[in-house]
Amino acid sequence: MNELPGAARDPSSMGRAVLVICDGHRADFVRPDTCPRIADFAARSRSFTNHRAIFPSATRASSASIATGCWPATHGLHGNMMGLPDGDGFRVHDVGDPAFVSKLRNAFGRTLRVPTLAERLAPYGGAIIASNVSPGAAYFQDPDHFGHVVHRAGSYGPGGKVLGPDQAPVVSHDYRGDEVLASWFCETVLLERKPRLAVLWLSNPDSAMHADKLGSQTHLDGIACADRCFGMVEDTISKLRAKGEEILLLAGSDHGQETVQDHVPVKLRLVEAGLKDATDSNDVVVAPQGSGGLVYLADRAKSRLPAIMSFLCEQPWIGQVFAGEEMRLLGQEPGNGLAIAFSMAASDDVNEYGVPGKVTLCISDEKPGKPAGFGSHGGLGGYERHPFLMINGGGFAPGTVEHGVTRLIDIAPTILRFLNLPRSGMDGLALPQN
Repeated sequence: MNELPGAARDPSSMGRAVLVICDGHRADFVRPDTCPRIADFAARSRSFTNHRAIFPSATRASSASIATGCWPATHGLHGNMMGLPDGDGFRVHDVGDPAFVSKLRNAFGRTLRVPTLAERLAPYGGAIIASNVSPGAAYFQDPDHFGHVVHRAGSYGPGGKVLGPDQAPVVSHDYRGDEVLASWFCETVLLERKPRLAVLWLSNPDSAMHADKLGSQTHLDGIACADRCFGMVEDTISKLRAKGEEILLLAGSDHGQETVQDHVPVKLRLVEAGLKDATDSNDVVVAPQGSGGLVYLADRAKSRLPAIMSFLCEQPWIGQVFAGEEMRLLGQEPGNGLAIAFSMAASDDVNEYGVPGKVTLCISDEKPGKPAGFGSHGGLGGYERHPFLMINGGGFAPGTVEHGVTRLIDIAPTILRFLNLPRSGMDGLALPQN
């Protein structure tokens, strides 16, 4: 039998890629006074100053887009909450639930529609993902178990082999947990196991921003935690490069956050308007995404689409509404019940700490949203859709800036180009190096 190219070679001799994601870290907080290590790294790397999140600007769908290089319309994971078939209609499910992967597979006979980086790299040195965010966000980096995913809710190796605590750490979902995971990532993943792709996905500053006001000491502490963790990774890579290894290092975030100014139970408003049969009916289903939302329609409710669109467009708490082919402008598409995507109202107003960006949240009994004044995301606000990205090594010109628009979906093809592996079937493009 012919061997797959590179299957028997030492992956460290072929170059490898390392991706660090600081969840929720909006670009305007990447500054020397808030995160000196990352800011210094930016000055020595190629920075992408017009980097853009997907819609919804939510971690779980963003994780799938980073892993596949594709829009949600292509990979099939719609958002943080998603409607799945339920008899003659739909029910909303939380993608963050560890059981959601199985629910998606049971509903459609598959998980994601396209391969992840972990699947593509399985024959070529493999991938290890260490994540401290929600289980769903972690598992959709590699939902079909081609590589290794390390997470506090359960860690898995190829084929779904369960990894014990001696093989993968169980860390807390806080500052300390991020630091412990980063330390293990450096010592075990980067220095010992050396996969072709290593991903470290930190819970901060996202978890800190959800827990307090943007610009507060809690928020700044979350940024500082992520900065320390990134510093550990960069120091480790510097040692490996000094030994002759060629390593591409990417640092970025998946989305930003904005200040919560109001909450609207959109599902209830549709019931009150006579456009949904009841709060628990499966005819018209609203999947809250924070500052955005998705609407699923059963066959018997499709005739209500124009009326629902008209109703939403008239509401002061709505930002923008998209239906049918218009959804492709957001990287979404109609199908499997999904009929409408909307963002909630947003503004550039500042909070008490002078941080701009305020959003209204789409909420439900299951998803009450963060308190007013705290951070959230999920829509089309200018700050929540502006993560950061910088790349070092692999031919990227140091100390340079790319001002053109770049997207989360461009990360995977950029990694594959560096690794000299095919990147066909992706919506994203490999990023310019100079």
